[in-house]
Amino acid sequence: MMRFTTVLVLFLLLGSLALAQPTIACPDDSDTLRSYEIQGSERRSIYTGETVSLEAVVTATFLADDALGGFFVQDPLGDGKAATSDGLFIRLPRSGPLKDTAIAAGDIVRVSGKVLERGEQTQLDRLSELSVCGYYGLITPTDVQLDMASATDWERYEGMLIRFPEVLTVTETYNLGRYGEVSLSAGGRLYQPNNGQDATDNAARRLLLNDGSTVENPDIIPYLQADLTLRLGDTVSDLTAVVVNYGLNAYRLEPAIAPRFERANPRLSQPSDVGGSLKVAGFNVLNFFSSLQARGADSREEFLRQQEKIVSALAAINADVFGLIEVENNGEKAIGQLTKALNTAVGAENYTFVPDPDSGTGSDQIKQALIYKPGKLELLAVSSDPAAIHDRPPVAATFRQLDSGEIFTVVVAHFKSKGGCPPTGDTDEGQGCWNLRRGAQAQALADFVTKLQERSGDPDVLIVGDLNSYRLENPVKLLENEGFVNLDNRLPLDERYTYVFFGESGTLDYALASSELDPQVSGFTIWHINSDEPRVLDYNTEYNPAYVYRPYPFRSSDHDPVIVGLDLE
Repeated sequence: MMRFTTVLVLFLLLGSLALAQPTIACPDDSDTLRSYEIQGSERRSIYTGETVSLEAVVTATFLADDALGGFFVQDPLGDGKAATSDGLFIRLPRSGPLKDTAIAAGDIVRVSGKVLERGEQTQLDRLSELSVCGYYGLITPTDVQLDMASATDWERYEGMLIRFPEVLTVTETYNLGRYGEVSLSAGGRLYQPNNGQDATDNAARRLLLNDGSTVENPDIIPYLQADLTLRLGDTVSDLTAVVVNYGLNAYRLEPAIAPRFERANPRLSQPSDVGGSLKVAGFNVLNFFSSLQARGADSREEFLRQQEKIVSALAAINADVFGLIEVENNGEKAIGQLTKALNTAVGAENYTFVPDPDSGTGSDQIKQALIYKPGKLELLAVSSDPAAIHDRPPVAATFRQLDSGEIFTVVVAHFKSKGGCPPTGDTDEGQGCWNLRRGAQAQALADFVTKLQERSGDPDVLIVGDLNSYRLENPVKLLENEGFVNLDNRLPLDERYTYVFFGESGTLDYALASSELDPQVSGFTIWHINSDEPRVLDYNTEYNPAYVYRPYPFRSSDHDPVIVGLDLE
């Protein structure tokens, strides 16, 4: 009896252990490879082009027709080498019996197919066998810190399930609406290296989060929050169970669990108060063209949407003078239309536009223009800088404040852009192409201001505009050396940006006060209504789902407006 009891206890004990262990039913096959063997230690697998068999555990599935068309597997034990990946992507056939195989995370699968490299991603393709032969359980993600010496260091995690214990920040959403992509960064958002913030190791701190889909311009935009936006500066914590793979020249994350973003950078429905008895704003309005199918709106509907968004921003700013950049250079047509729409929105004839100066506005398709309140200001003079170095000559207007009699001048400038690089000459030497030209434009602008001060008999001059130069670059430093004060120095360092390019925030739009005007500045702010917002929220109708459009200031342009308060003495 004792012997029977002992055998029974052992039987029950072994049975309970068996239940606690993974259920494995894959046939024993010495020719079966491990996922890490296929990946290997090189960028390309040594098995490329060969047909192999694999046994591994499913970590994440993207099986839908509009998804990645396959699933990821990983060896549960791995090879114990931190420098090599234990994961692999398995591409399902587009048709045939294997396509409809029921697969879930935690399943043990046996797969036979050809090893291929697609976009430098190692994967198993052209499957001849796929069977689920047991259940292992969910693979524990590998914890990873987003701090790589170079982008190629992600190769060691290719196809693996990983997790980021740290807080990651949204640093770009440019392609959110088109590809479902979000750029994330460690240690806060990324800044342009020439802008004055700590911008070291930007490439190592950045990674692309995809949406697990191959659809372009999806009807439903991923990752938008309840207010239909995802702003730069928002964060995601403990981003878990994501798979790194390679495509379109970048390593990216494919989420196995939907990430939860937190609104760390809230919208401001109104700009911060700048005080003073006068308010001046500079605003690049992104090709406001009354002529359709030119550089702005393609249709009447788009034009009205663009105008509606810009007007909502202008009305909320409620400046006494607006210096506008990228207005169509067609006389009074575009600026007159915008002024009329603004007056309609505010319910009174509050604004009028400054006429083009006799010296002209140049031959470019766009120009600078000014709108002001005649109930508070008298226009004394208007002129433009005749220097040939300018692509779009700076436009200046001198005003008298009606209640005080004080005189001041506003100059609106737009320097040469960094794009369209020449093959030789003024090429990119670390500050973008055409930097020598922008430097010459800055010197010409300083000389123009001196003439304006002599002409008006008053030294109070405010320059606003898009200088296409970051804060530490030569054109801006030249103007500062000429005695102009960069008013964004009044802001905290992390708020000094008006534009985002390639996920790096920086300042292109400025308010520069003459040394005599600076003590009379009551306040300065940048209203971050555009650079932090996805472009899918703009006025365009092509590809932008109708449900995301709102007639509010957010994404009325791609540049943020700058706002100055003045107490003239």
